[in-house]
Amino acid sequence: MLLFDRRERGELDSAGTVRALAYIESFLVRRMICRVPTNNLNRIFQAVPGQLPGDVPVAEGLHRLLSSENRFWPDDAELREKIRTAPFYQYGRWQQRKLVLQRLEESYGHPEPVDFAAAQLTVEHVMPQSPGDEWLRALGEEADEGETPEELHARFQHTLGNLTLTAVNAELSNHPFERKQGLLRGSHLEMNRRIAATERWGVREILARADELADRAVTLWPAPLRGVGRAERNRDWQLAHEVLAALPHGTWTSYGDLAAFLGSGAQAVGNHLANTPGVINAYRVLTSEGRVSDGFRWATPQDEGHADVRARLTADGVRFTATGAADPAQRLTADELASLLAGTDDDRADGEDTAQHETAAAPEAETRAERFFRQLAADDSPETVKAVRAVFTHWESLGGWIGHGAGHVTTSAYLMLGEAGSPGRGIWPMTLYPGAGRGGTAEVVFQYMAAREPFTDRALRAELLTRLNALDGVDIPDGKLELRPNIRLSLFENDSNRTLLLEALTWFRDRWNSRNSS
Repeated sequence: MLLFDRRERGELDSAGTVRALAYIESFLVRRMICRVPTNNLNRIFQAVPGQLPGDVPVAEGLHRLLSSENRFWPDDAELREKIRTAPFYQYGRWQQRKLVLQRLEESYGHPEPVDFAAAQLTVEHVMPQSPGDEWLRALGEEADEGETPEELHARFQHTLGNLTLTAVNAELSNHPFERKQGLLRGSHLEMNRRIAATERWGVREILARADELADRAVTLWPAPLRGVGRAERNRDWQLAHEVLAALPHGTWTSYGDLAAFLGSGAQAVGNHLANTPGVINAYRVLTSEGRVSDGFRWATPQDEGHADVRARLTADGVRFTATGAADPAQRLTADELASLLAGTDDDRADGEDTAQHETAAAPEAETRAERFFRQLAADDSPETVKAVRAVFTHWESLGGWIGHGAGHVTTSAYLMLGEAGSPGRGIWPMTLYPGAGRGGTAEVVFQYMAAREPFTDRALRAELLTRLNALDGVDIPDGKLELRPNIRLSLFENDSNRTLLLEALTWFRDRWNSRNSS
């Protein structure tokens, strides 16, 4: 409003207004890509009118002001590094991620630009989130010594170099790159044509594309001024400290998982934890095999008294297998670490994939429900599909309804209670996802329940956990009671398991219906 007011008063011309808005856009986009916390943005912008220097034009003054110490406007070097290594897909809201990719696509200056307002484009992972054996074999050829293909995948799957926009992501899904090439080659987006022009798709190609996008980003979003009292930042390690402090009782994570969450390297994470005193739960970061690293050492003399790391882990509820490794069921992945700090404010409940009843579709249009079952049948057995249909039928007999997400790559299904079409006023115990090559899963949304009555009572969530753990093949640790653990849908084929699941869902419905009882 300040800029438009200055322009109205003749103190700022159109060119100056555009330049000032470009600085603001760059300030916000660079901070988002580099994962700068947003909690001080209101304070920063509220202070602008009183702090703008009066001896220079408005746009230049704004550029200088936002470049100053403690405004945390990332420079070109930081932006390039984060585009290469940071898990961009986990940042911000889906609309913000889509807008960044849209602006990058527009920078190619296509002679026939896409009408983004009309195009139904969504963000797609080129290397899929659930890689099949062919993808993992290729990653294994690029993995460093001591690094598994799964860890390499976790490090790069969400980086900007592996993301694009497409309207055909339901068809792209989890297919090998050769299949995706043909679909991307026919895209009207220049960035997709360039991806399709590569012979293969792995870490080298992801990093090369990241560098190409970074070249465009530093031009598209102007850098802060140098030498304006810029502060040194240590945000990534602060983020590591925050997420380790938030580890629930009975959980552990690995150096690779923490590194993937931060957009760093496992060795850098290990060095930092070994040399930084006072990091809460540092000893709960283990190797990918669930063992204490050979190089682990306590960072302070006070901790030396707790030299038996396994005893500390056991006291924290971490179980050990017969081979002496920490229970893999209690391990938190990079995505689960991200959810610890994200809380209940998640895209899947906030617009991109919100559960809704469907309105009548056009005669030949595929409904979301049909798309869900088509995707499920492409990856799971007919027995699993039949079992899921039986679960849905039972849920509806209890008075619930099935909502479906808007996602095209993976169309989710929510078991909803409450007013139809209004998930914000209802509740859901689980969300079902087709597997995209790895088998479908049911995500038990303990994290969301914790903000909805009556399941704000942890004892009720623990009771649901106990009931679900009665299913053969399900062993969700107590430490994941604040998260969103998964159950394989194939387990529902077993008649006994399905009976126990339906009993648990009936119990959940009864608790919801009695929430206002005295």
